[in-house]
Amino acid sequence: MSTTSTPPPSPGAGSCGPGSPGLTARLEAVRADLATLDGLDLQGLASQELLDAVAQVETLTRQVESLTARVLTAAEADGMWATSGARSFAAWYRNTTGRKHTSAARAVRQARLLRDQLPATAAALKAGSISADHVAVMTRHTTDTPDRRAQLTDPHLGEDFLITQAKTMDASDFDKVVRHWAIRTDPEAADRHWIAESDREELTLAPTTGGYHLQGWLSTVNGQALQEALDARIGTPAADDNRSTKQRRAGALVSLTHLSLDSGALKPGARIRPHIGVNVTYDTFRRLIAANRPDQRGSTEAGTSTGARTGAGSGCTTDTDGHRPVIAPADRATSDASASRDTKSTDSTDRSGAMVISTDLDYDLLVGADPATLSDGTPIPHQLLARLACQSQLHRTIFGPDSQILDHGREERLFTPAQTRAIIARDRRCKYPGCDAPPGEGEIHHSLFWYDQYGPTNAAFGILLCWHHHEYVHQHNITIERTGDHWTFTRRDGTTITLPYAD
Repeated sequence: MSTTSTPPPSPGAGSCGPGSPGLTARLEAVRADLATLDGLDLQGLASQELLDAVAQVETLTRQVESLTARVLTAAEADGMWATSGARSFAAWYRNTTGRKHTSAARAVRQARLLRDQLPATAAALKAGSISADHVAVMTRHTTDTPDRRAQLTDPHLGEDFLITQAKTMDASDFDKVVRHWAIRTDPEAADRHWIAESDREELTLAPTTGGYHLQGWLSTVNGQALQEALDARIGTPAADDNRSTKQRRAGALVSLTHLSLDSGALKPGARIRPHIGVNVTYDTFRRLIAANRPDQRGSTEAGTSTGARTGAGSGCTTDTDGHRPVIAPADRATSDASASRDTKSTDSTDRSGAMVISTDLDYDLLVGADPATLSDGTPIPHQLLARLACQSQLHRTIFGPDSQILDHGREERLFTPAQTRAIIARDRRCKYPGCDAPPGEGEIHHSLFWYDQYGPTNAAFGILLCWHHHEYVHQHNITIERTGDHWTFTRRDGTTITLPYAD
């Protein structure tokens, strides 16, 4: 149980210099001024004055947030808090203010980052030009890896660039910009985050009085896929449909459940699935293909890459609406990652004659690559793009200099329906060791590199995996080799996956 207490000030506390009132005295004066506003009849004020007051109160709130961060770091450095017996400064702050533990710890961590890593962000918050939500985005996505912390100091694409963007958009759009920046700067860390995010997924369905209580958490992509399915099922409400949005969403979920149950054995031949839209630049897709080259298998240790890192790279700007990051011409040798590789000369088998399907990526080829985005502009990591591409329909759209559409190509599947049926007939179930999930619960896994070499012409380049294991092999860089009718699954460290296995 936590208690709220205010420790006595230390000798000399609050002194701001000879002849000047102390900090606590100044804060008391501010509180007194605020108290005088309590008696105002806000209902009697002019409309414009009320709107102006909202903006001014927001600016004051931001300045108070800035002062709070500065006071927290100063109090922590002073050390007097430790005499209370608290285990940490965050614990002392929680006990003193009555905050939740997570809220107190987050505030202390953010204050440290503003002081040590994000001086421009701290200055913008102090000036009231960005909100606390913008600051939370910066602390969440820009300081978690050495590469991103180093990129913050870049004079062109560092912290100053991001703060300039923050001043032109709300925190939701800014979150997408910073995620975009973070993936470009450290793509390998973005893939690690995607894996960790997927591991957090959970769903609880518990019987309770008169019904069931549903609670859970989904990753960004899976949550958006569910949202797309629910929205499609809800459709346009009828004129006499008086249900709330929440009620219609619940009805859509139940309806989708019945559709799945009524379909029987999850029809193996019905391979057209509800899908989400992903936008990716041609340059990024070429880099992803080059990074997926099978001879990368085994060339890296876990968490490291083979090539020499060349930095965060090419320019990043926003388009005319100020929200969506786009890539300016690259200055680096990796601007066309595939140019230095003679991909057409590579055979589809390794030296032993086995067909190799690799999920490993050479992240050196992806540093600075413009990340793919969902339809709402949310950027996604490269390994997730590779996983989604396995079951995608691709189409080309060419834009002119003013974003006008110059050409829109037809959709093309990486495997034709006939090839998909052939792979299902051959494999019959998920081929991951020990899994017997039927075809209706599966997807075709393949190599983007081999598709680039030979096109959708050879079913030997595909393998049937259930949804769970398809994502698993992408997340854990599993290499799959096929020799005759035998499949071998190999971890990144070179060990073979055999029965029994642990997911």
